[in-house]
Amino acid sequence: MARRVFLHIGLPKTGTTFLQTTMWENRPGLARQGFLYPGRNRMEHYRASQEVREASAKALGKHAGTWARLVRDLAAWDGNGLVSHEFFSMATPAQARAAVAALAPAEVQVVVTVRSYVLQFPAVWQEALKMNSSLGFDEFMEEAFAGRLKGAWGWASQDIPAVLERWSAAVPPERLTVVTVPPPGAPRGLLWERWREAIGIDDREFDLDVSYANESIGAAQAALLLRVKPLLSGPLTSGNVRHRWVRQYFGHEVLVPQRGDRFTPRPEHAARLAERSAEAVATIRAGGYPVVGDLDDLVSPTVRDGGAYPDDVTDAEMVEVAARAIEQMIRDVKALTEERDALLRQVENRTPTGLARRALRRARREDG
Repeated sequence: MARRVFLHIGLPKTGTTFLQTTMWENRPGLARQGFLYPGRNRMEHYRASQEVREASAKALGKHAGTWARLVRDLAAWDGNGLVSHEFFSMATPAQARAAVAALAPAEVQVVVTVRSYVLQFPAVWQEALKMNSSLGFDEFMEEAFAGRLKGAWGWASQDIPAVLERWSAAVPPERLTVVTVPPPGAPRGLLWERWREAIGIDDREFDLDVSYANESIGAAQAALLLRVKPLLSGPLTSGNVRHRWVRQYFGHEVLVPQRGDRFTPRPEHAARLAERSAEAVATIRAGGYPVVGDLDDLVSPTVRDGGAYPDDVTDAEMVEVAARAIEQMIRDVKALTEERDALLRQVENRTPTGLARRALRRARREDG
C-alpha cells in the first residue's frame, strides 16, 4: 500500500481544476518522485467522490467501482498517492471515516483549499448557473444565507468550519492541512507554489504551461446566460448534454473570451460573507490545523456599492453580449461545417461510386 495518501477534498472553486490538470498532465514526473495520481482519466476522481458520498446506483451507472479501483491501484503502489476532487468536501463524518479506512494502512493527509467568501461566491453562483440553477445572483445569495441551497453549490461544500469538522472525524487536526488561495493581484503561480509545498513536490521537471484556469464570466455575460436558461428544453436539459454544451461550450468557449466586467456580491451580502470568513479564520486558528499560505487571504476585501451586478444588467448590454456570442457561434458552425464537408468528401471518394467517378474523370482527361 502507498505509505501516504494526500486526499484533496476541495473546496469547489478554489483553483481545483488548475491543480488537478497540472498534476494529471505531469503524472510521469510525479511517478519519478514516488507519487501516484491514479485513474484512467481525471473524471475517475470525480466518480470516486460520488461513491464515497454513497451516490445512487443510477447516478453511478457503469462507473460503479471506480473508488475501489483507485484504492487497489494505491494498494499496489510503494510510495505516496494523490486523490483530488472538490466534491469530497461534502462527505459526512461517517463517509469521511470510511474513505480513510479504505486507504489503510496508508497514512491519509487531508488537504483543503480555501478562499475568501466574497471572492468565492460569485464563482460558485456562476458554476451553479452553468449547470442546473436559474436563480439570479441576489436571489442565490439570499437562498445561500437561508440555508436552502443544497448540493455542490450550497454551504455543504462551502462552509469551511463545517467541512473541517466533518473530516476531523476521520483524521487528527495535524493531518488536515489548509491551503489558502491567493487574492487577485498575487503573483501568477503562487497557488501552485503553496500546493507544491503542502504535498512536498519538486516541480523542476514539470510542464507548468499545460494547466488552465477555470475562468469566470463577466456580469453581462452571466446575465445573458441567466436569460437563456429558461429557453433550454428537451435534450439540452439533460446532465451530460448541459455540461458539454451549456457549461463548456456556451459558458467557457463563447462567453469567457469576451472578458466581461468582474463582479462581487452587493455590499450588504459581502458584509455577511466577511463575517463568515472571519469565523472560518477563527476556527482554523483554534483547531490547530497546519496552514500553507496566509490566513489573511481569507479576510474579505471591502466591497463598495456602484460596481457591476448581474441583476442590474440592462437589455441593451445583454444585446451587445448576445451579438458577440452569435458572431462567435457562426464562426464555430462555419468551421465545423467545413470540417464535416471535407470528411464527407473523403468518405465519398472511397465508396465504389466515388471511385468509379474518379476513374471516369481520369479516363476523360486521358482521352482528351
